[in-house]
Amino acid sequence: MKRTWWIAIIVIIAGVFIFLLSPKDSQKSKSEVVLNDILQLQQVQISSFDPVDAYHAGHIQMVKQLYNTLVDIDISGKPVPSLAKEWESDDGITWRFYLRENVYFIEDPCFANKSERIFTATDVKYTFERLLNKNSKSLGISYFTNILGAEKYRKGESNNIEGIRAIDDHTVDFVLKKEDFSFPALLTLSYVSIVKEKAVEHYGEASNHHPVGTGPFILQKYEPDKEITLIKNRDYWEKQAGHRLPYVDKVIVNLTTDENLALLMFKNKKADFLELSFPLLRQLRTMSIPFSHNIETKENPQLNFYLYNLQKIRDEKIRKAINYAINRNELQKILSEEGNVTRGLYPPAIFKELASSKDILSYDPDKAKAYLNKIKSLNLVCFEDILSKSIANFIAGSLKKYNIDVEIESVPFPVLVDRLTKGKYDLIQIYWGPLYTDVSHYLNPFLTSSFPPAGNNFNKYSNSEFDKLVTEAKLLPENKRRENFLKAEDVILNDMPFLLLYFKNTIRVSNEKFDMPLHPLGYRFYKYASKR
Repeated sequence: MKRTWWIAIIVIIAGVFIFLLSPKDSQKSKSEVVLNDILQLQQVQISSFDPVDAYHAGHIQMVKQLYNTLVDIDISGKPVPSLAKEWESDDGITWRFYLRENVYFIEDPCFANKSERIFTATDVKYTFERLLNKNSKSLGISYFTNILGAEKYRKGESNNIEGIRAIDDHTVDFVLKKEDFSFPALLTLSYVSIVKEKAVEHYGEASNHHPVGTGPFILQKYEPDKEITLIKNRDYWEKQAGHRLPYVDKVIVNLTTDENLALLMFKNKKADFLELSFPLLRQLRTMSIPFSHNIETKENPQLNFYLYNLQKIRDEKIRKAINYAINRNELQKILSEEGNVTRGLYPPAIFKELASSKDILSYDPDKAKAYLNKIKSLNLVCFEDILSKSIANFIAGSLKKYNIDVEIESVPFPVLVDRLTKGKYDLIQIYWGPLYTDVSHYLNPFLTSSFPPAGNNFNKYSNSEFDKLVTEAKLLPENKRRENFLKAEDVILNDMPFLLLYFKNTIRVSNEKFDMPLHPLGYRFYKYASKR
């Protein structure tokens, strides 16, 4: 017995000795790189991580981290390969996508072994069938009704979608009803992030809180309205300059609706990145921040404008005259770094080849005076934030010179939406940002086919020539669409159903120790974030 005790003691001592002499990394994995961010949410909180629910900014941001689509949007705003490594189409109707091999869904209890986790064409087919089935209530359905057999499947008249065919494990064909040479751009939408049937069936109704994707991160923790913790997917397939992504080990996303609290969190080192408004930027510049930081500004494609009530202001000459009364150089002074005044309809951030200055958007008091004597008063409805009120006062002041009395109503977002849908306004503030980088999609809110409830053409602007130019452009290869879009711009600006104001800027302050590219559509690129 005594001998046994001595042997045990010797073994323990030897173990301790080896432990003390071993490199530090073997005692503890090297220090993990943790990124902290703040996601400022407005009216709707994050209640799901399911791609079919990804209809607002917060949902989309998280789905982008946890899943992949077949096609992605790069830092320049262009569609690029993701789970599909390449694609081809001769006629814009039949599209063949070649899928990446050796891509795996994350490790999860729903899988019995690694072979069940492999990504194949069957997953693509299932993803679309799930989105478009008759029980689906996803807002993403309307984007994919051009797929052959989608509507028949949606009605329950078919067991599969005729226009989606898994040719083999790594090849899938899409067949459309009508030509659409922009179809790959449509596949960047988060609604069609690829999911695994086995995972969805395993978690059932709870799958919205159990995301199982192929993305760069895995959901570790979710505290509603407070915090989301993501950890690195060590099986992630994507590389950059030979290095496997992502670079960081963990991302902690703080959720808040209070921008002043967000600023305080950044100051107290509880966030490495913060997107902020210009008033908050001015406040930041007066504060003592106890660490080195960078301020970046990037134009994004969000168009901010006022809609005319076309039932009340029917004469396009009056609508154009109001436009001529606005001095955009003075408006730019109000905007400062928060945005850039519109000189044309197309945002330079993603459609640089179409963006140009239009004379019709110039300041011309004489042209304004010729028609503004026909109206005496206007009702203007705007948001409650400081910038919106400042712009509303500027417009009112500009029109006062022509003896027009402007009543300004700054209202909460739900009230504004109610006024918008019920037509209770003369001019009403609104904004629109494309979900993916396709010009036809960007122009969609101004098509006759987008009258509510089918779309968001809220003031029911309609011009058959505009509709035809935009619709025909979808049938043309990308290199032949430009002329149609430029003509469409001229048509709608001549009708002037809106008062164009500015394209929003993304303003971001970041801890100098981290680097993360700004995306033109505002997506968080956590997978590219790295420590300097």
